[in-house]
Amino acid sequence: MTDFEAVAVLRGFDKTSRATRDAINDAVREHGGHIIDVTPVPGLGELAAVPVADLVVATNRALAPAAERLAAYWNVPAVVLGDGGEHGRLVRTRQPAVFVSNETGGQDVVVRQLRLLGPVTWTDGTAPARPAEELVLKPTIEGMVVTAQYAGTSVTRPASRMIEVEITDEIVAEIDGHAGLVGTGRYEARPTTRPVCRVAVNG
Repeated sequence: MTDFEAVAVLRGFDKTSRATRDAINDAVREHGGHIIDVTPVPGLGELAAVPVADLVVATNRALAPAAERLAAYWNVPAVVLGDGGEHGRLVRTRQPAVFVSNETGGQDVVVRQLRLLGPVTWTDGTAPARPAEELVLKPTIEGMVVTAQYAGTSVTRPASRMIEVEITDEIVAEIDGHAGLVGTGRYEARPTTRPVCRVAVNG
C-alpha cells in the first residue's frame, strides 16, 4: 500500500472504520502519498467527480462493492476485507463488470448489480424497446443478465453486448447497493473488457 501515490479510502462512520482510515493515512503519508476520502459513496454517474487513485481500500465488508466499483472505473486494484478463510492470506480474484455511459458522455461502472426502480424503456438490440417498471443488470463472465419487470411479469435473459435504456422521469438507481436519484436521459450498458482486480484481506 505504501508504494501507491493516491489511495482512495471508503469508510463507514463507526469508530473502527475511522481508526482504519487514520492508520492508512499515516502509512501512505509516511511514504509521500496521500489518501482520497470517498464518503459518501458516489451515486450513478458521479464517479468522474472523484479524484483518480491508483489503489482503493474499503474499511469494512459492507463497502466492498463500492470499492470494487471505483477500482473497475479506474482499472486499479481494490483491497477489501475477506470472509475469513486462511488467516492473513491475500486472495487475488478477477471479476466482470459492466460500464454504463449516457448521451452526455458520462460514465460509470457496475460490479455487482444495477437496479433501476421506476419506469424505463430498454432494448438489447434484438427487439424494439419495451417498458419496464424495474430493470436489473448483473455482470457475468459471459456479459450480463438482464431482469425486467412490467405489469406483474418478470423476464430474465442473458446479454453479451450493449443494453440501451431510456429514462423519461427521475427514478431511483441502486448501483452496487448504493441508492440515489438519477435524471432523465439515454444510457448504454456494455460488458467491460477490464475485469476488477480484487484483493481480499482475510484474518
